[in-house]
Amino acid sequence: MKARLMELVSLAARWFVAGVYIFAAYDKVWDPAAFAKSVATYDLLPLWAVNSASVVLAWLEILVGAQLLLGLYHRAAAVWASGLLVFFTGLMLYAGYTGAGFDCGCFPGGGGAAAHEAGYEGALRDILFLMPALWVVWRPGRWLALTPQASGRDGEYLSDSWGRHIS
Repeated sequence: MKARLMELVSLAARWFVAGVYIFAAYDKVWDPAAFAKSVATYDLLPLWAVNSASVVLAWLEILVGAQLLLGLYHRAAAVWASGLLVFFTGLMLYAGYTGAGFDCGCFPGGGGAAAHEAGYEGALRDILFLMPALWVVWRPGRWLALTPQASGRDGEYLSDSWGRHIS
């Protein structure tokens, strides 16, 4: 019973983080110019690198979200998601420290007068998103995952997404 509960929590955490990343990225992918403008607002990159960094980041978010949703190398995807969230938390803390009152560019619906304001509240939000991502790193689970993983304490056998043993 406890193992099933842990699998359910892992699946819910994985799908939650996947939803956050896919929701955050779809607008960035379809409107890269607006996202590049948000990235340029932070003044951390030279102007010649803003467009490339914006496109790479948007597609990386889509890729991480899709991998988590499908359960395709989902532990690695959760490591990437966690790393990105730590980076985003740092950006939000930097924006809060500098007193910047601009839209963070994190989620759709921004672009106006700080719809999703960069700052300490954004950092807290990112830390809350980091918790389920770290759960998936620690305990990725096997339910509805496309990637076979080692099971058991010593990894003595492999199992598929339904828990069946693979020889």
